Amino acid sequence: MLIRIVMIMVLTCLTAGCMQVREAVKRPLGDDGELFLYCEPFPQDAGRLQFTIEEVSAVRDDGLAVTLTPEFKNFDLAGLSRQRLFAKGFAPPGRYSSIAIKVKNAILSSEEGKGRLLVPEQPYENQAMFTIRNGKATVVTMELKYRDAIGDVIIFRPIFTSTVPPVPLPELTGYMTNHADNTITVFDKRSARIGAMIETGKGPAGIALDQLRMLVYVAMTGEDTVGIIDVRENSFIDRIRLTPGDAPRFLAITPDGKLAVTANSRSNTASIIDLQSRLEVARLPAGIGAEYVLMDRSGRRAYVFNRLSNSITVIDLTTRVVAGTLQTESGPLYGQFSRKGDRLFVYHEMSPNILVVALDGQTMTRRINAGIGIKALKINTVTDQIYAGTRLGGAIDVYDPFTLIAVDFLNADGGVGYMTIDGDENNLLVIHPRNKLLRFINLIAKKERGLLDTGAEPYDVVIFGER
Repeated sequence: MLIRIVMIMVLTCLTAGCMQVREAVKRPLGDDGELFLYCEPFPQDAGRLQFTIEEVSAVRDDGLAVTLTPEFKNFDLAGLSRQRLFAKGFAPPGRYSSIAIKVKNAILSSEEGKGRLLVPEQPYENQAMFTIRNGKATVVTMELKYRDAIGDVIIFRPIFTSTVPPVPLPELTGYMTNHADNTITVFDKRSARIGAMIETGKGPAGIALDQLRMLVYVAMTGEDTVGIIDVRENSFIDRIRLTPGDAPRFLAITPDGKLAVTANSRSNTASIIDLQSRLEVARLPAGIGAEYVLMDRSGRRAYVFNRLSNSITVIDLTTRVVAGTLQTESGPLYGQFSRKGDRLFVYHEMSPNILVVALDGQTMTRRINAGIGIKALKINTVTDQIYAGTRLGGAIDVYDPFTLIAVDFLNADGGVGYMTIDGDENNLLVIHPRNKLLRFINLIAKKERGLLDTGAEPYDVVIFGER
């Protein structure tokens, strides 16, 4: 009886797509804009202070107060050792003049012990000049003025300075899709700090960057489109419409930036898109559950991973036809090419093995037993080392490219959803979907270099200088 119940649960997950990214649940913006408040790290001299927020609101010039949703409420040095997403919410368009913060309680520690400070009964208004625009996102960073806030060490007032952060230089910019928040986080890859937020529409998923033309392409799962973002303005300039019901999950572009291929998860097809005319020029059958696509370095072939068909559809982009099908083990999710591009590494949802496929003969040559639960794979094209992260997290295993044996690991608390490498900074960027974090790990020092808060269900990330 127990075995039957377990089998029913597994089949239910597979048919419902429970291992896929869930559909976006955030309502459309409509006539509103959206505000994101980030709190800067606590100053070191504020280590004795702790306080709890009860309410946060943005106040428009005409006096309208818009209540925001706090992402966390307890402020102290340990919790604010880095920049944190503090509060967010929809807001009507207009010019805003302040952020009002109501404090529930505040405690100041001393050699004699902890003492409770008095707090204002009404929300304290901090001057903050910014504009909310229809359908757009606005980011404001806030920094605690510790000495002003504690005053005479009897009364605590939540005094912050507020700033609209500068957008990072293009060569330092990264983009991360937040599937359930309908946003893209724009960040500085060197400092791991927020730069801006882009509102996208329903269900942004896979994302690709054309560094030459300064364009970002986004697979919009909930809208059956591919969105195009101008890097210079960080705003949408066009949308390429696919067939209704396609639900494109992932996309890849050719190295010359002329073609894109999308994996359409609901129609079980792949679309070839001419990026110059911005039109779909071919539509090819794939397997069931076409969710991921990988482009070879020549731009001649694309590989579409069919999660529910246990196969990979090979597309010839010169003739724009299906060139063949590679059989895999159960639930192929993702793959990576070796440094030379002659081998394809494939990991699976329901198999412990990473398959090694020789592309010259399109045959499987070896298996790496990495255990059940691999959720992300990245190959360092400088060293050919293989990084494998699991959905349960804790560590990222590092495999030797010759023996295919795990020889090292990197600490990474939280389940891993996606990874890429910053070739400029030599950092591994790791998405943690459940923790809503992007982690930066230096591959030489093997130490964490930064953490960045994401939106709900972070899915994919691209950066300038990606390896």
